Formats: sequence, structure tokens, C-alpha cells
Amino acid sequence: MENLTAFSLFAIVASITPGPTNFIILSLSSRHKISKTSPIILGSCIGAALLVLIVGIGLGSTLLAYPIIQKIMTLIGLIWLTLLAWKLYNYKPIIPFKQDNRKDLGFLAGFFMQAVNPKTWMMAFAVISVYTKQGQDIWVNVSILSFIFLIIAIPCLYIWALAGRLSNQLFSKPKHMNIFNKMMAFILFVSVWGSTLSYL
Repeated sequence: MENLTAFSLFAIVASITPGPTNFIILSLSSRHKISKTSPIILGSCIGAALLVLIVGIGLGSTLLAYPIIQKIMTLIGLIWLTLLAWKLYNYKPIIPFKQDNRKDLGFLAGFFMQAVNPKTWMMAFAVISVYTKQGQDIWVNVSILSFIFLIIAIPCLYIWALAGRLSNQLFSKPKHMNIFNKMMAFILFVSVWGSTLSYL
């Protein structure tokens, strides 16, 4: 019970602290209703929980045994998330908070983003190394932790979506929205490279 309580607190901190996923959700929800950002929120949460499960079941030991695989995945993640930051930086809103026909990120993007997100990988390894108990059925143990993480992560990311909607009131002109997007792109870029460099 104490282990689950400690893990729940860890999951809250891991989910709600700034990271690439959080900033992307913040930016998207500043332009759309929260219902429009729900797919990427659910995709991100399910993807992160599944990553915890996969790492816990055995992929983690494989990656530790072959560091080159980790480096390749890190490089792919850096490139993809950096391109997202660049796309966000150059996004030019014409009429903010009105109908926007531009295709935005959805469930699959949020899901697969976790596979190249350094923050999610570090969180998954921390979960397995710190919160799994020796002597217990690894499938049961890791499945419970993954499910708890999923349940906690969803409301945490919706808090970021709500913050994005509230920023709606602060950025009423395209110029202001453009500045906000550039700020989010910069923070996303720093969060991606900062966490990756510390990971390496």
C-alpha cells in the first residue's frame, strides 16, 4: 500500500511537470476547445502507460544491454520533437480561436510521441527500478503500476489543456498568439534538449 501511495505521488509529479507533451497540449488548447485536444491527451496517456508496461515486462533490460538502441531512439526523438517545436514556432494564426481547418495532432501522434519522448523513457525506467517489488509477479505488478499511471496522467494533462484555454483570454489578437506560440516552441525545444542531455 505504501509503495502504491509513493508511486501515485511520483506519477502526479511526472505527469504534471513541464515536458514536450505538456507544452504541445498547452499550445493546441489555446487555439481549440478542450474537446479537440482530448485525442492527443488520451493518446499520450495511453502511450506513456503502455511504455511503462513494455519497459517493465522486459524491453528495459534489452535496451540497457544494447545502449546503441537507446541512442538511436534518442536521436529519432530529438529530430521529431525539434521539428514539432520548429513547426509551432512558425505557425501564423490568422484569426485566433475561430474555426481552424489546419490538421492538428491527434490520438496517434500523442500515442507515438511517447516512444520518442526522453522524459517518458526516464519516467518508465524510474518506475521499474524504484517501484517494482522483488519476488512479486512482474506482470501483475507492472500492470497495476501502468494502470495507476494512466488514471493519474489523464487529469494532469487536462489541467494543461485548461491552462491553454485560459490563455485564450490573454491572447486576443493574432500578434499576441504568435508570441505565445513562439514562447511555447522555445520552451518545448529547451525541455527536449535539456532532458535529453541530462539523460545522456
